[in-house]
Amino acid sequence: MRVLDLRASSRVAPPTVEARASAAAELLRLIGVLIARDPKDFDVGVERIEAVRAQVDPALLAAASELGTLAPPPGSDLPDRDDKFFLVLAVLGALLPEPAGVTQLLELLEQDPTLPWRAKLAHQAQELVDEPVGLLTRVLADEEAALEEIEILAATERGAGLRQLLDRSPDDFGARVRQTVQRFATEVWPALAAEAMGPIERDTAHRRQQLEATDDPAAVALDATNGYELEPEPAGRRVVLLPSYWLRPWLVINFLEAAPDGGRNQPLEVISTAVADTFLALPCEAPPPKLLKLFKALSDEGRLTLLRRMTPGPISLGEAASELGVAKATAHHHLSILRQAGLVSVRDKGRATRYALREDPPKVAQDALAAYLQPWC
Repeated sequence: MRVLDLRASSRVAPPTVEARASAAAELLRLIGVLIARDPKDFDVGVERIEAVRAQVDPALLAAASELGTLAPPPGSDLPDRDDKFFLVLAVLGALLPEPAGVTQLLELLEQDPTLPWRAKLAHQAQELVDEPVGLLTRVLADEEAALEEIEILAATERGAGLRQLLDRSPDDFGARVRQTVQRFATEVWPALAAEAMGPIERDTAHRRQQLEATDDPAAVALDATNGYELEPEPAGRRVVLLPSYWLRPWLVINFLEAAPDGGRNQPLEVISTAVADTFLALPCEAPPPKLLKLFKALSDEGRLTLLRRMTPGPISLGEAASELGVAKATAHHHLSILRQAGLVSVRDKGRATRYALREDPPKVAQDALAAYLQPWC
């Protein structure tokens, strides 16, 4: 079986990669997980999420959900809840100075009250344009020309959600976000901070050690993201890895063409990664989540078909969908499970995403099962 190494070529100057443990980012991701429509999507599990929800004031959960509600999509009378807003807002964990804590987050939201409105506007607009990166950067920077482009998008049939947000007061929306985050920080976060930040800090320390010991930061990012390939361009950009406990197993990737950094402007790629299983406090006799994901990935006929299809070389999402005779969304779901299992790497360059074998599946499965079956505790 042919395994390809798609890491950035050493002939291209690698990006600057750093790892950060941000309580600000994790608080925002916790809110996003608690208001998510399907708690089964997260490794922490339905029971744990429901247990935390039960301890939160229902009015507070409703307020957080309302901040993500969009206008009904065309042909529907039901509002479209965007439960990714707080996950996107977690990019602030990379923009805040160290230690990027909750207090700093609240101070930023007070100093720049329209920032949440602009972040949500940029997030929604990205879905409607072919080249979202530049627009995202300019909206966050509050450029007048970018907001004029948003006005044009809002006039289209797909722009109902944008129109709804543009008609809201930016200051009022920002105040509601800050009030909601403040309440979560006061009423919810103190009881959960240690549970999340312990694994996050251990993961961050490990990634920093890896970065210090290698001249290939792309390899560290590949390991931390469980298969996301850093693009070599744009040169000189800064990549920030923000490990998450609550968001596991998902990646959230935000790219800014220019972000403030010590008085300079440089491209910034922020990646919310999943804390590695190694740093979770699990009973030693319990099968590690990575092992369970691996055999889940191998237990489906369609996913096995895709692994075989990738043996000669990388494939696109469209090719994966065609191979299985399914919609692209379904093919993407299968490929995501394969990536989470560590079997597939993904290289995302704009709209052209390619998937390739990262490891030899038979060897990975044999080694992982053999390691677990050894009685070491």
